[in-house]
Order: sequence, then structure tokens, then C-alpha cells
Amino acid sequence: YFVTLSESEIDRIFNLQIDTEYLDNARDWLIIGVWTGARAGDLLSLTSDNIRDGFIEYTARKTNQKIVLPIHWQVESILAKREGELPRSTSTQKYNDYIKEVCRLAGLDELCKGAKMNSDSKRKEVGEFPKWQLVSTHIARRSFATNHYGRLPTPVIMSATGHKTEKMLLAYIGKSPQDNAIQLQDYWQRQKEMKSNPTMSVIKNAK
Repeated sequence: YFVTLSESEIDRIFNLQIDTEYLDNARDWLIIGVWTGARAGDLLSLTSDNIRDGFIEYTARKTNQKIVLPIHWQVESILAKREGELPRSTSTQKYNDYIKEVCRLAGLDELCKGAKMNSDSKRKEVGEFPKWQLVSTHIARRSFATNHYGRLPTPVIMSATGHKTEKMLLAYIGKSPQDNAIQLQDYWQRQKEMKSNPTMSVIKNAK
């Protein structure tokens, strides 16, 4: 089950007024995560030393791959709020718990199919739950890849996420050959509509 945050949901989280320090800290890490695609372990280890000339640079622990990313404007806003510093360091477990509460406060209560740990049986159970309950440390990285897929060249996304092959990336975001076929079908349909309506094509090119 692939639970991700849409760009509108990310905006809601970014604009959420939070008075509790540890939740504000977790929210800021989450926003940085959705705009860097970093694994939680790498994300929470970032410091101001990783920021150079408008880019975030780090070496992924899992793959030993050097990652270089431009700083998104929402991340710039967080840095400005914190006087050039990244959020306070925290553990992965606390981050995992706190971002659930952040998403609850943001009103992400739409029912989604997924799996979560049953506190009584200590086993994962599948069902429909409010979205905030399904949020975990993986959601930032997966949201980054999903939201940029189809908008940016796949190699650009892979350079940010550190996936070695396109097959690995597609599996990570839950894309199948059928999904790609539908995307191609939509593209061809838009091309057909523009060719049958020259005015639409002129407006598109003017933009």
C-alpha cells in the first residue's frame, strides 16, 4: 500500500500553525523530507554543514552515493525561521510518532486503505484508516518520488532518491506497466486535442 502526500496536503502541513515545539520541529523535518526525498536516517542527520551555496549535499548511508539537491522555497522558509539552521535533531522513532500527530492536526483524516500495527496483537492489520494513522517515516521520500514522477525526467528523480535503476524507482512508488501505458494514452489524447484545436496549441505555446 502506497500512502503519499499530495502537493496540496504538503501545503496544508507547511501552513499549519503549530505552537508545540517538538511537533513544529517534526513538521519542519517532514517538509524538508518531502522536498529532498532523503531516507529518514539521512534526513535526520542533516545539519547546516550540508548546506552549500543554495544546495543540500550529503552522502546516502545505504548506497554511499553523493546526493546534491537545490533548496525548495518551503525549505528556505524553514531555514529563515530558524536563522539558517535546520530543525533540532531527533530520533527516527519520535519523528515517526510526531509526524502522525502533525498530519492529524492538518486534517488528513480521509479514509485510505493501508496497513498499520495493531497495538494489542503487535501485528500489522490491513483495512481502511484515517490517512494520518498510516503516515510513517517513508512517506516523505515516497511523496517526493511520486509527486515528481512524470513531471521531471526519471534520471533526475533517481539522482535525488538514489535509486540505481528505473525499475527500482517504479516499484518504490507503486507504478506498473499499465500505469505507464495510461500516462502515454493521456499524453496522446492531449496531443490529439491540441491538433484538433489550434487555438489551444497557440495558448499553450504562449505560456
